Amino acid sequence: MNRRRDLYHPGKPVILAHRGGMAESPENTREAVSAMLAVGVRAMETDVRHSSDGVPVLAHDVTLARRFGDPRDISTVPWRELAALRDVDGAAPLRLDELLAEHPDVVVNIDAKTDEVVGPVLRAVRQARATERVCLTAFSSRRVARMARITGERVMLGAGMADAARLVALARMRERAAASRLVGAGPARAIQVPLTFRGVPVVTPRFVAAAHAAGHVVHVWTVNDPDEMDRLLDLGVDGVVTDVPSLAVEVFARRGLTPWPEVG
Repeated sequence: MNRRRDLYHPGKPVILAHRGGMAESPENTREAVSAMLAVGVRAMETDVRHSSDGVPVLAHDVTLARRFGDPRDISTVPWRELAALRDVDGAAPLRLDELLAEHPDVVVNIDAKTDEVVGPVLRAVRQARATERVCLTAFSSRRVARMARITGERVMLGAGMADAARLVALARMRERAAASRLVGAGPARAIQVPLTFRGVPVVTPRFVAAAHAAGHVVHVWTVNDPDEMDRLLDLGVDGVVTDVPSLAVEVFARRGLTPWPEVG
């Protein structure tokens, strides 16, 4: 029997700093991690890609152009060259293994951006003994399924967009019980979705209810408006992914919530 201790829990909402809180600090950097911790947020949602020599690096884009002014794909550059770069804010790139080692209390929600980065991500998590403080996810449901097989689901997992789309359909049909078949019969997942997709509302009362009926949690991205945060929390979502963690902390505090609840 899988005795995984889940990272997220229905009814215990959390704040996840999107790339560390990219509206308040340079994204995916040590500075961002320090800033989010300073306001009381301990969960970071981030993307990971790999260097040409297999080093897992916190990065959203395929190329270095937007942040570093370098047109090359990250996956074509060795780490020793990446380490020497500085982004538009003067910040250095950050490796996943460095983040896990330097901040043993930080929860890291990892979007594995490519099939090739799965191995480096899993090695970094295993070497840091961080299986109980990471959530592994991806846009690709196939990639999430692969991570589930490799880890034996002994780590918290997300759900790909295809799985989330099936849950939207199930919710519309009011087939809540069928939501347990969303990603098989394994442990609960973190269903992390946008408010809408291609103009279609995703986060509805039925959607949240269907996810909760199967034991899953619902996190919504990317939410930067305080009124929207209130509305979603009233709807029963279990977390908001935000660029402005300090603002989310204010909203949570007004509601008597903490950014990361203690779970008994």
